[in-house]
Formats: sequence, C-alpha cells, structure tokens
Amino acid sequence: MLAIYITTGIIVGAIVILFNLAIFIHHRIFGKRWDPDGIVAYYSPKDYSNILEENVEIPTKKGKLRGKLYSYPIDQYKGILVFSHGMWGSHKAYFQEMELLARNGYKVLGIDAYGTESSDGKNIKGLGNSLLTLDKAICYIRVTYPNEKIYVMGHSWGGFAAANIAKYHKDITAIVAMSPFLSVAKILKHQLPKLLYPTIPFLVLLDRMHCGKYSFAHAKKTLKNTSVPTLILHSKDDPMVPYLTATGLLQKKIHNPNVTYYIVDGKKHNPDYTIEALAYTQEAFAKLKTMPNEEDKLEYRKNLDYHKMGELDEKVFAVILDFLKLQ
Repeated sequence: MLAIYITTGIIVGAIVILFNLAIFIHHRIFGKRWDPDGIVAYYSPKDYSNILEENVEIPTKKGKLRGKLYSYPIDQYKGILVFSHGMWGSHKAYFQEMELLARNGYKVLGIDAYGTESSDGKNIKGLGNSLLTLDKAICYIRVTYPNEKIYVMGHSWGGFAAANIAKYHKDITAIVAMSPFLSVAKILKHQLPKLLYPTIPFLVLLDRMHCGKYSFAHAKKTLKNTSVPTLILHSKDDPMVPYLTATGLLQKKIHNPNVTYYIVDGKKHNPDYTIEALAYTQEAFAKLKTMPNEEDKLEYRKNLDYHKMGELDEKVFAVILDFLKLQ
C-alpha cells in the first residue's frame, strides 16, 4: 500500500511540475501583445494611387477585432477574400499579397488577430488564436455581406487557420493555405526541444483554455472529407513548418480531389516570394548578427529595402489566381 502511495505521489508531483512548466512556457511565448516597432516599412495604400481602404471593426466578447477592407474601384467584384496573417506580424505584413488580390477583382479583408497591432487583447492568447480570429471574421462577413462569395487565404499561423476553417464554414468558395502547420501539438513538437516534449499535452490544454475549441483543430481531419476546394502551398526547405511533417504528410494521407498542392523548393517559409527576395532577407539578417552595437543595428534596419524583402513570385501567384478563378 505504501508503494502505491509513493508511486501516486510521484505521478501527481510530476504532473504538477510539468503543468507549471507549461504555464511558464506558454506565458513566455504568448503572454504578450504584438505591436510593430515602426521600423519595418511595409507596403501600404499610399504606395498605390487608387486602391480603396475601409476600416473594419468586429465586436466580440473577447474585444474588438480591427482591420481593413481593400479593393479597387471596379464594377463587379469576384467576392470577399479574408486574409489570415502569420504570428509576430499583422495583416499589414501581407499588403503586397492583398493588393495583388484586390487588383485581380477581389475585396480583401485583412484582420489583425487578438492581441495584435490594431485589435484588442492583452496578449496573443495562443496558437488557436488565428483560427478563432478567422472564424469571427467570416461570421462578420456572412452578416455584413450576405450575398458575397467568401474566399480565404492564410500563411503559417494563418495557414493553420485557413487549412482548418472549413470545419466551421463549409460554404466557403475556396481556400489557399501557405506553409500551414497541421495542429497545435504538431508545431509545438517541432519548435520545442525534445526535453520539453512531456509539456506538450499541457501546452495544448492551456491553448484550449485561452483560445477555445480552435486549439484542438487538426488539418488532416478537416481536409480528409472537405468539400471546399483547397490549395496548399509549401516549400520543401521550410525551416519553420517542416514540409515532410506538414504538407508532405497530407499528401500521403489525404486523397481528396478537393485538396490540391503546389510544392516549391528554395523558398524557405515564404513560397510566394521570389528567390531574390529571400536571398536579400537572408543576407540582411546575417549582417545584423555581425553587428555588436545596437545603434548600428537600428540604423541598418531603418535603411533596409522592405519592399524588396516581400517581392512576390509572379509564377507562384499565377497558380493561386488561376486556382481561385476556377472556383
């Protein structure tokens, strides 16, 4: 009997330690807001002569989500495309993609996730936040523009949201997911050292506590029987979301004619960027690492060509636009 008590005590103690460690890790990663430092010079509407922008505000129980609806003045729009951004960035980081989509006849809604730039929230909550935000944005579109076709596009964190949104909205016209991770547990397993793997179940639980049901979504389950046409783009050398354990796994396991893939190589985590843009970015980060002085780093960052860093690959985007046109 004593042995049982001792064993039980050891197990309970281990669970308490792991749970508290998970709380610490989760807070370190997600327990803060993301606000821009003002140095990165994204593309913006001022770079284009006649693009229109409309402020959007979505009231929710968790606070207001904010963003902008971009479009060009044309007679007939193809529908509204909701863009889901990546982590540690806002929708503005994807203005070049949104502008190109708007130029091709879509109204494009860029919404900042909870805890990000223009939206409310004390922190970014967790990995399920992108899917939570996307769900709220689509619900808003359904009420505000009931007769419009809805398209979805997302990258990385937003790619996870895009790949899973059909679980909640089966009437979306088409989805494009770039570099998506499949689930919260999957990406944690890639990002954490093996020593911390035992904390993953607790981290997923904490994510669920902060983001709700969205933290349990898994793209493999969502895409297995989806009726929504879905295009997934990924680069084989992606260091952030490894191709083999993400999109590569889907290609092996999912045999659904509604899910198609466009695989590139040499594009790292941004399959829609040019090779030149990625090379310029890599060179810039390498140079920053050699600078010991923070003032020099700041000055160097101010003078980087951020537009060049986000240059889009016309060939890749032609694939995206052709896919959307077919739906």
